[in-house]
Amino acid sequence: MTSVLNPQILGQAENAHRAMLDKILGAYPGMTYQKWVGLTLTSGAGGELPREELLGRLGGALKADPGTTSAAVTGLVANGLLEAGPTDSVRVTATGQERFRDIRSDVDGAMRMAYADISAQDMATAGRVLAQVTEQLNRVLAAA
Repeated sequence: MTSVLNPQILGQAENAHRAMLDKILGAYPGMTYQKWVGLTLTSGAGGELPREELLGRLGGALKADPGTTSAAVTGLVANGLLEAGPTDSVRVTATGQERFRDIRSDVDGAMRMAYADISAQDMATAGRVLAQVTEQLNRVLAAA
């Protein structure tokens, strides 16, 4: 099947990925997409970030308003996955580290199955193209 990249194909791929992620997250009580992104950002930054930096990164990643990002971080703290650190930072708790590893493992397994029949060369090309599309759309959004 040959397809030309367009918004419909991008949207269908995103919807399929999101449905899989939501199914995985549904197995973890209290975990939402927004919280997952917040936990991922904090874990990826070494496990601790200044709260305002996390809120900024989360807003950029989700293209979300401050109320949504604040609610996600507050929820992560309430669920015991993040805790207040020194100097108004937040850090991943031991429970948060375990939750992150478990979900990441589930996502990786699902993606291995989903991408199993796609060549490494095609995956590399798709990655480059999607990164460029994202960069250009972010520039357009910033200018709007």
